[in-house]
Amino acid sequence: MKKNKAKEKLINGEPILGIFQGFNSMDLTEMCGYSGYDFIILDTEHGPMSAETCIPMICAAERTDMVPVIRVSENEKNYVLKALDVGATGIVFPMISTVEDAKKAIFLTKYIQKGDEKRKKFRGMIGISRAAGYGFTNDLNKHIQTSNNEIMIIVQFETKEAIENLDEILKLKEIDVILIGSLDLSQSLGYPGEVDNPLVKDIIKKAIKKIVNAGKAAGMVVASPDAIKYWLDLGVKFITYHQTYIIREALENHITKFRQLLSK
Repeated sequence: MKKNKAKEKLINGEPILGIFQGFNSMDLTEMCGYSGYDFIILDTEHGPMSAETCIPMICAAERTDMVPVIRVSENEKNYVLKALDVGATGIVFPMISTVEDAKKAIFLTKYIQKGDEKRKKFRGMIGISRAAGYGFTNDLNKHIQTSNNEIMIIVQFETKEAIENLDEILKLKEIDVILIGSLDLSQSLGYPGEVDNPLVKDIIKKAIKKIVNAGKAAGMVVASPDAIKYWLDLGVKFITYHQTYIIREALENHITKFRQLLSK
């Protein structure tokens, strides 16, 4: 497993920019990598992909020096283990609302190390997976160590309950990023889709302050490039944007310009 450059930047306090991909397309992944994004989130929660179909996109991300992350559909072993074994170097766990949810995400991501044998939940071990270089490039001990060190654990806060449990979840040192899902959070707070509602924005701003003060990376999914500075000024370091927005905007701009030419 390569050095996780996105995680390294976060540790050094640098902001990183990534992109959500909901399409099963190696070509789109590769183009994003060549464009210079730090990481890509392959969305198996809302997108029509599985861990298996993510493999070509993970290869494309690796080839273009972009960190491949998978958002799993659920915080369950069969989804997390497969995503890790095919080579994801980060996992986004949706709907993390309690300390127990967050601990489970950690346990499913991390191998047990010596002295931690009492832990009952852990990542299933195999030394011949794609992530382990099929056994050619890593010995098992190196695979265990590099996996535990390099994989990013990104928990997504999308509920009122998550905000209420934020202080306790922030005590878990293994969590790298708390990614706030503003759409579902607005829904949980009783203002579905109203991400600009003053109450929703105030709760998010207070959460970001707590995350930053705890030494964690706060993450946001931005709706437009213009919003990036707003979140950076609040201390957000993990910024991601939906690929669909970019494609839609480019297509709409192109057809608008064409129609403007015809009207002259």
